[in-house]
Amino acid sequence: MPMFVGYMAPEYVFHRYLSIKTDVYGFGMLVLELIAGRRVRLLTGCREDPYEFLEYVERNWLQGTLSSVIDRTIDVDSSFMIRFLEIGLLCVQQDHADRPTMEEVVSMLLDSSSLTLPVAKMREWIAHC
Repeated sequence: MPMFVGYMAPEYVFHRYLSIKTDVYGFGMLVLELIAGRRVRLLTGCREDPYEFLEYVERNWLQGTLSSVIDRTIDVDSSFMIRFLEIGLLCVQQDHADRPTMEEVVSMLLDSSSLTLPVAKMREWIAHC
């Protein structure tokens, strides 16, 4: 089972490898936490395990039940929240090569069509794991 430490990307935790996509992972975790209204463990403590949190979000995404992930106190159109959750999931892919750059994330936030292909690829990858 992979070990995640809060906002630190797996490649940094295991190999001390930094790339332009290392911070994208932390951004993705922040997005997912904000939308879910849940906080994961940073280093130690009694907060939720990041690996279990990501599995929970991925499972609900695959099953089409993301409404159960979204914090009920957020009063925004659910289609926006699902879009942000999908962007967050793209940002926290285990392999840094599969994550978008921050420039691509901004593009996805501004243009809905730029999200279609990466989400389809992510769905296929997660479904086979």
